[in-house]
Parts: sequence; structure tokens; C-alpha cells
Amino acid sequence: MQREPDASDQRRLEAARQTVWAVAAAFKSIRLYSPGHTLVQKAIDHAVTVLKSYGDRFGSLVFTVVPRGVVVESSPQPVEDEVVNELARALRMGFVRSVRILGGMSVREINAFLDILQMPQQQIRNSGGVSRLLRDQGIDSLAVEDLGEAKEEAVAAAGIPALLQAIPAGPQAVGMQLLAVADGDPNTALQLLRELDRKLGLRPWPDQEAAHRIVAQALLGTTRFHHALQVEVVRALDEPFAISIASQWPPLMLEELARAGGQDRSGGLDAVVQALGQTTQEIRPGRIPLEAVARPEILQARAALVSSTRELRPHGLRRMIDSLPALEARKFEACLAAIERECAEMESVEHLVSILAELGVLTRRLDNGRSELARAALHRILTTQVRDRLATSLGQNIEAGHPLEVLAREAPDEAVLLLLELVAEESRLHVRREIVAQLQTLARGRIQLLTAQLVDPRWYIVRNVVTVLGSTGQPEAVPYLRVALSHADVRVRKEALHALAQIRAPEAVRLMIEALGYPDAETQQAAAHWLGMTDSPEAAQALIALLHTSSMHEAVDLKRAAIRSLGRLGTPEAETELERIQSLGGLFARRQISDLKTEAARALMSLREARS
Repeated sequence: MQREPDASDQRRLEAARQTVWAVAAAFKSIRLYSPGHTLVQKAIDHAVTVLKSYGDRFGSLVFTVVPRGVVVESSPQPVEDEVVNELARALRMGFVRSVRILGGMSVREINAFLDILQMPQQQIRNSGGVSRLLRDQGIDSLAVEDLGEAKEEAVAAAGIPALLQAIPAGPQAVGMQLLAVADGDPNTALQLLRELDRKLGLRPWPDQEAAHRIVAQALLGTTRFHHALQVEVVRALDEPFAISIASQWPPLMLEELARAGGQDRSGGLDAVVQALGQTTQEIRPGRIPLEAVARPEILQARAALVSSTRELRPHGLRRMIDSLPALEARKFEACLAAIERECAEMESVEHLVSILAELGVLTRRLDNGRSELARAALHRILTTQVRDRLATSLGQNIEAGHPLEVLAREAPDEAVLLLLELVAEESRLHVRREIVAQLQTLARGRIQLLTAQLVDPRWYIVRNVVTVLGSTGQPEAVPYLRVALSHADVRVRKEALHALAQIRAPEAVRLMIEALGYPDAETQQAAAHWLGMTDSPEAAQALIALLHTSSMHEAVDLKRAAIRSLGRLGTPEAETELERIQSLGGLFARRQISDLKTEAARALMSLREARS
């Protein structure tokens, strides 16, 4: 019979969650900022302090990577928010199953561990895995369980070819093969579907759609495995493979799966379900060849694409893009498919950048249903081999005459649109960092290029805009970040607070203080956290006032975040307030008061260590 968790178990579990979050926050800071940046140093020092405190109180800490976040110790629920999910994604990319922290880690050790997680997958493989890299660097405070290169290669080598061979046999064969290769694990099956979509992306468009239709039908089983996999597909609706599959399902089914899956990653699943429903209605069961539906001028453009020189092909594509708004539904779809095929075969990065910029502009000009179709086409183009060619270009020195430099100089609005689309699709951190650097360069002195995209319906595009606005450090961005703070998605609001913390201007701090009064707890806690990174006496006063607005046993999570931030701010008033909290007594809500007193003691210790 399983023992019910007691108060000490709950305290350990909460401390473990906070420790993992501190490590994740340090990883995010390293990913976003250059080495030696003040915020990086603060985040790492905080993580080291928290790790030492946990090790002294409870000993070793174990957390296991799951599809969304991490599971800490024996907790039934994973820890999952934007910060922890980034750490979990990096661990998965490094083929790590679980992490055991044996005690406190030094600054050198945590720096080395987080740097390893940013290495390319192939480099991690060639080096023998994360555990081998840790041993080579003499890190003995950390034990990592690797998934193992052999298992990853086995899934890729045996699973994908087997699924590709099963597609011509129909949905039943695909379903049986998927169940067998994944060994009944929905998470493994989801990863297989991602890899399968990348392989299918290299095929002609009609073959892609036929294959996606078969795969979508294969997932319509009623077993527990099928239902779990359906829910995960709907949760992943911000990824191209999931859109390709879910667009084949009835809207009512999507709505039921959305409710079963709870909060999604796409930020506003109702809107995505509605868009998929519109897309399903627009797409006809059978694709009609371009030659059977296009007007004479479109046929001429197609002929030019096929028979003329390489210089004429981009011209034909531009004519085709210009004609899209006037075409009826079937012709519109056929021409989009032709544009996808031509982009996949285009070798010139200069021409490719130009065509993608024009297609990106087009998605803003069309009505909702067609805009979704055009955006999905752009999404597919950016997630096939085209992405690698553009990423290679971004990885080089972008000097005068480079296609992206010319685009940024001659058409900065289109350049911003293209780079925002690229960063939304890109999962490799070093490429994302380069794209963000390009956006920062574009926005320097003219942030209005970015602010126009704050009304984009996709939350992740708005979040990326907010990230770049914050990285510019320009006080002129504050009024626009106020707009982002009213966004419907909490992930955008939290990123806006992070951006304000980077700017640190008095008006930015005042806006963060206002966010302490927002109605939702997540925004309040994020505001309390990021105020601790501003080095502002005004922020310290606001956090002290917050701690006096209600009884200490109310809104405990918010007060905990405020206490931690006071420890980072380190003003004399903050120290006095922490000492007051540490000396609190009372008969009621003893557990909550005890937790806050412990938190105050840690903050005081961190504050005094920083001074010494």
C-alpha cells in the first residue's frame, strides 16, 4: 500500500521543483545572452546557491525527462513551463533520459553541463554522449542516464523505412507498423511521426498529401495507445507534422482531443482548431493538376519555370505569387503547390530569400482561410531542406552584397517577416541565436519594423518579437512591451516582463511593478521574479509593499518569488524585510509561514555571500 506523502515530502518536492527551475533558468540565460553577461552570471549564481541549499537539506536530486517538461523525484505531475520545457528539450536533443544531481555543483560544473547541452547532436553522439562528456571534464557531482546512440539510430534506421514501406499498403498497415516500432509508447510514436514528416517533405506535393491522409487514418484507432497519440498530435499543433495530420480529422474530433489534452503548446487551440476546420473545408478530396485549372498566363509562367534559364524561374514564381489573390480556391492551392516544389529545387539563396519574403508578405494580404493555406505552405518550405540552406547562409558572415544583407537594406519590412518565420521554425539554438542577432541589427534605431508584428495571431511570433525588443535594450520599446503585457497568452506576457528586465529603464521597472497587480497569478509571479533582475531600489520597495498587502499565508507562491527577488536586489531595505520574515511566528498556516521563512533565510544567505 502506497504511503500518503507527508508535509516533509511536500517540502522536498517543492524544493526539488524550484531547484530544477533554477537550473532551467540558468540554461535559458546562457542560450539567450553572451558569456559574461550580468544576467547570465546572476542566473548561474542563483542556480548554484539553490543546488547547494537543496543538497544540504535533502541530498541527491533526480529528475526525468518527459515529452512536456520533467518529472521531479516521485511527483505524479511533471514540472512544465516555458523555462523548464526549454531545458527538457535540450536534454532530449542530447539523448538524456534522466539526471541525478549528487550534491551542490560549482559554477564551473554547472557552466560545463549547460554548455554541453548546447552542443550539436552529432557532436554529442561522436563524443560518446552527455555522460561521457561530463566524465571527461571531471564533473562527479552529476550522473546522467543517456538514451544511448544505438537506440536512437535503431529507431531512425528501422522505424522510418518500415513506415514508408507500409504507407502504400494503407492505414491499417501503417497503424500496425507504428505500434510495433514504437513498442506501444505514444511518445516514441510521436517522434517517429516527426521524422516521417521530414522524409515525406522531400516528396512531390500530391504524394505528401496522400501519405498524410493515410497516416491520419491510421491514428483513428480506439485503443489507449491511439487515443494518447491523438492527444499528443493535437498538443503539437504548432509543428508542421501535426498540422498535416490533424487537418485530415473532423473539427469536432479536434475539439474533443483539445479538451482531453488540456492546455496546448500552440497558444489558443480554439483558434487553431477553427483554422484547421477552415482548411479542411477549403481543400478538396482530390488534387487537380496545375495544367487543368490555371489561367493561360499562369501556364505560361509554369512553362517558363520548366524550360527557361535559372534566372527566369524566380521571375515566373514572382508572377505566380502576384496572381494568387485573384485565383479561385482550386487554382490557388495548385499554384501554392507549384511554388513549394520550385522552392525545394531552387539552388540560389538570393532568389530563395526573395521568393520567401514575397510569400511571407502575401500571408498578411489574404483573408483568413487563404492566409492559413499560404502560411502552411511557407511553414512546409521552411521545414524542409530549404531551412538548411538558409541556416548555412545565416551561419556565414553576412557582409555587403549577401542576399540577406541586400534584403535587409532594400526591403527591411520583408526581411523582418522572413526572419521571424525562420526563427519560428528553427529548433537549433545556434541558428536561432544568429537569426535573433540579425533581427536585433535590423531593429537598431528603428524598432517600428518589429512592433507591427505584435498583432500577429500566432503567439510564438509575438513572443519572438518581444524577445528581440528586449534584447535591443532600447527604452523606446517600453510602450510596445506594454501592449505585449496585455496579450491573451501568458507566455507572451511573461516574455514581455523578461524583456522589460533587460531594458531596466525607470519606465520599464514601473511597468513591471504594475504587472504585480495583474489578475492572473502566473503574470504576477513572473513580474516578481524579473523585478529581482533590475537592480532597482524602486523594485525592492514595490516587492516589500507586496509582502505587506495581505496575510503571509495568502498567495504564497507570489510571496516566495518576491522574497527570492529581494535577495537578489540586496538593498538595505530588502535585507531588513527578509530579516522580518525570517523572525515571523504565529499559530495559523504554520507550513506556509515556515516555507516562507526558509526562503527568506536562503535569500539572506545569498545576499550576504554576494557582499562578501
